[in-house]
Formats: sequence, structure tokens, C-alpha cells
Amino acid sequence: MSGPMCRVPPAGPPVEMPDPLSWRVRQRRALWRRAALAGHSPTTVLLDIGGVIVPSLFESVALPGFPRGPLAGEPEYREVEQGRRSERAYWADVAHRHPDLDLGELWRACTGLRPTMMAAVATMLSRLRVVAFTNDMAYWFGPDWLGGRFPELRALDEVLEAKDFGVLKPDPRAYRLAAGRIGEQPRHCLFVDDHQANLDGAAAAGMDTFLFDVAAPGPSVSALLARLGLPESSPPRIFRQPAWGDFHERGPRQRRHA
Repeated sequence: MSGPMCRVPPAGPPVEMPDPLSWRVRQRRALWRRAALAGHSPTTVLLDIGGVIVPSLFESVALPGFPRGPLAGEPEYREVEQGRRSERAYWADVAHRHPDLDLGELWRACTGLRPTMMAAVATMLSRLRVVAFTNDMAYWFGPDWLGGRFPELRALDEVLEAKDFGVLKPDPRAYRLAAGRIGEQPRHCLFVDDHQANLDGAAAAGMDTFLFDVAAPGPSVSALLARLGLPESSPPRIFRQPAWGDFHERGPRQRRHA
């Protein structure tokens, strides 16, 4: 993000994403899944990207007179949240009313990852699967949006676009297809979005849901972690994987003879 037209969010500490293939993470996830299935808790979190992982333009654009959307309770945007109007149609109307605005440039210049959510993602990744599930990021950022614009999201277990299924959120079929793609039953998934209509679609597909409030992103991140029973930050490392030198110096453990 750069320039006086953008609001730069406070930078958080560097986030180190857990490696899902590491022994420690696989062990934690196995324990979490066993407990989650027994307690009817989520084993997988599906996160919307725009508004959840990536701040909305309402949050990131600082131009005077720029629409405030859900931050100001605009009736026009409430129709989007309720599923009575598409997001594309809303922004097309904004462009029509403000021909001086280059919305494409604003998306490119002012959009980045939400630091607090990425820290939460790191915490979640250490225990359960985390999947990004969006409708069509390529429409806003081009076909190389993942590798070229948001490569950090490759650390997630999956990144799915509903357009690849031929049906978009909030159609319940999109969520069932997403669950099938990741090999999970919808009832074991928690879907996070900033639009109630999308949550209604997920609930109709059998998923648990969580409403992310873009007007209070910090409390929303905290509430999401609390909903999952996770701490605000990743726990300290307790177990250390044995290094090759340990075996080389001590040799294999000797069998105790009776």
C-alpha cells in the first residue's frame, strides 16, 4: 500500500507460517481433529478473502468522499451484504457516480493482506486446516493474483475460487463443491465471511459460520480465535524435533535387558 490515497494499516510483527508437513504440525492437527470430531467442533476453517483476509476498499482508501459502505451503514451496500445485489454491480455504480475514480488503480495500490488476520491464520494453521474460499479474485486482480499479488496465501492448505466450480457464493452448491474439493464434510467446516448472505448460503450447505465485521476487524479476529478455542498468538515450542547429530553422537537407544 502506498500514497496519500491509501490508509496503511499498522504493521504487525513478522508472521512465520507453520509448515503443514512438519512433524510437529501434523501431530497437533491429528490431536485437534480427534478432539474436534468428538466435540462437534470444526476441523477446517474456510476464509473469504476480500473483507476478511484482505481489507475492503472502504477500509483502505483514504480519498475524501470515497464511499464508506458498511463502515457508515450505507443502504446501497447493505443490499450487497444481504445478497440482493452483487458486489460487481455495486462497484459499477460507484464508478458511474464517480468517473474521476480509477477503481482498478485503487484496488492495486491500496490492497494488501490484513496483518492481524495473517497472524491468526498462522495460529490456526498449527492446529487445523485453513482454506481461502473466494468467488473470483481474478476479476479484480488478474489471473496471476495469487502468485503475483498475494503469494503469502500459498502457505494455506488450499486456495479456492468458486468461479472454477461454475457457481458462486452464496449458492449452497458452491460450498458443497468446496468441501468436496478439500475432502471434508460441510458439517466439519467453519466458514468466515463479512457478508451475511454468504454465511446463509454456507449454513444452507451444512457449514458452521462466523460473521467478520469489517468495522471492527481487531475484535473480529479475536472473537474468531476464541470461537475456535485458540490463543491470540501461536504457543511457544515445547517439543524439539531430534536432529541428526543427536543420533550420530549418542547412537540409537539401547534396549533395556531384564
